[in-house]
Amino acid sequence: MLSADLDPAHFHAESSARLDQARAALARLLALPADASFQAVVDAYDAIGRPLERVRGAASLASQTHPSEALRNVAQTIVQELASFATDLSLHRGVYERLAGLDLAQAPGEEERRLVANALRDLRRGGVDRDEPTRERIKQLSDELVRIGQEFDLNIASDTRSVVVPGGAAGLAGLPQDFIDAHPPGPDGAVRVSTDPTDYVPVMTYAHNAELRRKLQFEYHNRATPRNLEVLRELMRVRHELARLLGYASWAEYVTEDKMIRSPAKVREFVERVRRACEPRMRAEVAELLALKREVEGAGDSIADWERAYWLERVKAGKLDFDSQSVRPYFPYRAVRDGVLATSAALFGIEFRANREVPRWHASVECYDLLDGGRVVARVFLDMHPRANKFKHAAMFDLTTGCGEDLPQACLVCNFPEPTADDPALLLHRDVETFFHEFGHLLHHLFAGRQRYLAFAGIATEWDFVETPSQLYEEWAWDTGVLQRFARHHQSGEPIPGELVARMRAADEYGKGLHVAVQMFFAELSLEVFGRDPAGLDPTELVIELKRRRLPFPHEEGTHFHASFGHLNGYSATYYTYMWSLVIAKDIFERFRGGLMNTAEARRYRQSILSAGGRRDAADLVRDYLGREYDTRAFELWLNA
Repeated sequence: MLSADLDPAHFHAESSARLDQARAALARLLALPADASFQAVVDAYDAIGRPLERVRGAASLASQTHPSEALRNVAQTIVQELASFATDLSLHRGVYERLAGLDLAQAPGEEERRLVANALRDLRRGGVDRDEPTRERIKQLSDELVRIGQEFDLNIASDTRSVVVPGGAAGLAGLPQDFIDAHPPGPDGAVRVSTDPTDYVPVMTYAHNAELRRKLQFEYHNRATPRNLEVLRELMRVRHELARLLGYASWAEYVTEDKMIRSPAKVREFVERVRRACEPRMRAEVAELLALKREVEGAGDSIADWERAYWLERVKAGKLDFDSQSVRPYFPYRAVRDGVLATSAALFGIEFRANREVPRWHASVECYDLLDGGRVVARVFLDMHPRANKFKHAAMFDLTTGCGEDLPQACLVCNFPEPTADDPALLLHRDVETFFHEFGHLLHHLFAGRQRYLAFAGIATEWDFVETPSQLYEEWAWDTGVLQRFARHHQSGEPIPGELVARMRAADEYGKGLHVAVQMFFAELSLEVFGRDPAGLDPTELVIELKRRRLPFPHEEGTHFHASFGHLNGYSATYYTYMWSLVIAKDIFERFRGGLMNTAEARRYRQSILSAGGRRDAADLVRDYLGREYDTRAFELWLNA
């Protein structure tokens, strides 16, 4: 397991040893006699990936979070080597022929039939049935993609920028006092704020100083520029060449084929349907923001992107009598952490127990064992506070599925302010919502661990379903009864008032037309970047054109936000996933309308969906849980409410 003093050479040696074990398992599969049973072949195939369980997730997490540069570099090398082995396996003719020789009608059970059918599908999609020169080129391109993706992500994580605050401390007017106190003048007498989320979000939301907001967003939208402009072009070129070698017109066509949505055409249809549905509300919201801007400033022809969050906050404060700062005293970090753990424990009938014995990679990282029926069944790590060269946003990193010798394990990585003896680290409610969101991913992974077969363990479902459990769990962050379990004023101890939660909910509803429009812009951008021949395609020009057609605020000249849009690597053409998953989440949430702490419903949801892993298609899981096909009615009601 990762630790602060883990020796890079030892880590690499362990990875190499486990790769040798995987190669030995591969050899055993190939050595099976021709008359080996269906079950024997399945078991031998399943055994190949099991030795890699302990290093796969650890290497990915370490490459993004470990404080040691040497360890991060070795972890990146391990990720590359593991990906290279996976590519070799996906192109191995012997493996393909061994599995293709099985008669699916003779499978001993549905799981075995599904495992082989999915493996053959993925092998064919990977190019295993192509000729030798083509397979070799596929291998080269696949290895290159791993390197390019790592470079893209690293350039984002390592590029923290800052701006000098015009007017010094006086230029921070509008920001909360604890923010101002945390940003004293430096040795040169200047006050600086950074592009890290802990600075960027508050400044863009609350700073009265328009010039500060403009400058900070300019730097934020130029992170990893100019390096990632060229890296992105390489990512586009290599993905397109690989897709064409595999027989697809574009990377978008390739990457959507095995998702719930199935094709780029269906993505475009979905994006357009949602875009049209939100546009009237979005236009009305922008008009209201512009009216307030004119009232306050006396003039204004448009709302710039760097003004959007600020004027949204001002409308909420005036029209809806809600200041998002007003709820922060009820959300000190440790209370929120304990509240998310306690809510999850009560809802699903489990227990979280602090584990201070397990090695950790940084002093701020915490560990909890998850107990079910009094028995430790999984493990949780929380790496929740910002530091240099760490992943900049919020995500769940799976460490092990539990199919190997370890427990199912996962780590939440966030960038919330860190509490100290003098500062309880008061969170915004959007941070609370993010905590619940990422914990939804974590519970999905842990509950889906320990499957019979590795291929079905953890979040092994279609990629455009993975956000459904996390977006569903956000609903618990908005419920008065749930919040009053842990949201208490850090000084008085009084629970958050119900009427304040009601105003908070009303304020959250305001601006959702604009929010959905921006999400659809991101979805369309990701699809178009990887849905065309990249020859002659300039991503910067594409961003400008899509903004002009889809968004109500103009492009800021000289900015290149796509250089730090990390989802272009991780999600590639499938950013639509977030809204697609939200449609399903809103439908599932209807089952909890009678009470969010309905433990009987939660157990049924856990058993039907969260614990299923990849044993069945997501649409089948949802159909069985709802008793019908999922639909868009609940989503449309939410959008138009």
